[in-house]
Amino acid sequence: MAYSSLALAACLSAAVIGCSGPESSTGPVGGAHSRDASPVQTDSLLYHLRRNPGEYRAYVTATYRNISSAPVYFARCGPGATGPMFSIRRTGADSTRTFFVDWAWACVGGAPTGTLNPGDSTVMRVAFGSVDQPGMMPPLQPGDLVGEFRIELILCAQYVADSDDCTPAPQSQRSSNAFSVRY
Repeated sequence: MAYSSLALAACLSAAVIGCSGPESSTGPVGGAHSRDASPVQTDSLLYHLRRNPGEYRAYVTATYRNISSAPVYFARCGPGATGPMFSIRRTGADSTRTFFVDWAWACVGGAPTGTLNPGDSTVMRVAFGSVDQPGMMPPLQPGDLVGEFRIELILCAQYVADSDDCTPAPQSQRSSNAFSVRY
């Protein structure tokens, strides 16, 4: 699957309205999640959406470290981007439920893939939640913002001159541990 198809299926953006600090706590979520060997690790296993004026918001910090002996390539949104594009997906029993977040990648295109050399790492701050959506049809449901999730980096199988042509590496090489987002 080419990156452009992947991006259309799960595109997200780094443009967020109303930033504030992360709301999280550490430890398993009622025993549901525990740390695993996923290549992307979140700073917590449980996050709470915080009610701010006009929105619900939580932030997940995710870290990827290249532990291989070869470079790892990632899709970039623009030539100045220093980290990989990513998406959010539901996981486990929640995997088929509707999910909504109020941002999407808005990329210029034509950016070559970035490189993480062996031992390099990258950290992403991923927003969850939404500004209030009073005119949304059908109406936004509270359950559309919470559940069980994974962050998925857009890591490429090889270097390409245009990130739009990225062939994603296997999912197991670019997904985070499972975590929960709750009110």
